[in-house]
Amino acid sequence: MNIRKVLSHELGEAAALSDFVFRQPDQKSMGTLFPYLFQPGISHSYGAFTEEGTMVAFMGMVPEVIRAGDARLQVFGLGSVCTHPDYRGQNLASRLLEECMAHAKRSGASLVFISGDRSLYMRSGCQYFGRVAFAALNQSAASVLEASRTEEWTIRSMQPEDIFQVSALFSAARTGYEQGPAQLLALMGASAIPDIYRLEPQMLVAMKNGRIEAFAVAAVHSEDERSTASSDEPSRAVEWAGDVQGCSLLLAEMYRRFPAKEMIIPVPWQQKKLLELLKASGASITSGRNSGTVWIADAASLLTQCSPLLPEFWNSVFRVSGDPEQERAYTLRKGEKDLQWDDNDLLSLLFDPESPHVSMAPDGFTTIPLPYLSGLHFV
Repeated sequence: MNIRKVLSHELGEAAALSDFVFRQPDQKSMGTLFPYLFQPGISHSYGAFTEEGTMVAFMGMVPEVIRAGDARLQVFGLGSVCTHPDYRGQNLASRLLEECMAHAKRSGASLVFISGDRSLYMRSGCQYFGRVAFAALNQSAASVLEASRTEEWTIRSMQPEDIFQVSALFSAARTGYEQGPAQLLALMGASAIPDIYRLEPQMLVAMKNGRIEAFAVAAVHSEDERSTASSDEPSRAVEWAGDVQGCSLLLAEMYRRFPAKEMIIPVPWQQKKLLELLKASGASITSGRNSGTVWIADAASLLTQCSPLLPEFWNSVFRVSGDPEQERAYTLRKGEKDLQWDDNDLLSLLFDPESPHVSMAPDGFTTIPLPYLSGLHFV
């Protein structure tokens, strides 16, 4: 079996294999849902090929830059992992994962975010990460949020001509993916998360003084579904940006226009003002991890890319030890004491505000924020 990078002209075959494994006949093609994995271009993905050249396994990789304050994290998203049923049990996924991890290292990536927690990933050193609050918005809570709306706010459906103003809202956020208007439009149009849940995408903007001040996209039930039992399933907020009150009004309006049993809103820990509004509305709040798992491609690169958010003396406090090709180890110096950590400890300290290691962090350290990984950029 030949394990190698997928070429541009083979991406259609990769999408067809993914469709065969994951999709039902009435669902959109993976090639449509994930344009940055499957549309022609320079590929970062890997496949397993028979001697005749037929692709029988695939592992998709998308390079991204995540903005976290003044830091820029070079990362990959990994997903659409599939093997044709006739070729399972041959260790192909493990071999593909090894190639993808080596590719990430060569590319200078610090992290690989994976859309799953299969034993395949956990055996290879992937870890849970981050902290997200899941708010369940019901009719009562939505009414409380709507009650704060004043006449200066106007809410309407997003139009294509709004893209520059909406893109500017995302660019102004302290935490998020680096993206331009064209990429944002492609991801909105693909609507991966709504299709995965067999829901429909809806996009609204909130205006004040003639300017778009907030945006939200959600996965909601269609008109037909809302008259059936399927409406007992929750709708889901996918992404939002802009003024916090405007965002809360958009989420409440989304629930009012497209009612369901409840709307699930995944709020990253750093969006404290929005979370406070949702709590005050009476929405039910539960705490959980970010979506999927993460693997450290290169610890030194991770610390360097995070350095704008770390204390100035971070490189005298953190030290990477051990064989980076085998089991990594970290030494954290706290006062006169050296603490020995592993990948899970480091990821916990860096990205989880509830980490048990916060008390051992160097003076001046604050938790590094990440976006929710199952939003528009989900792979």
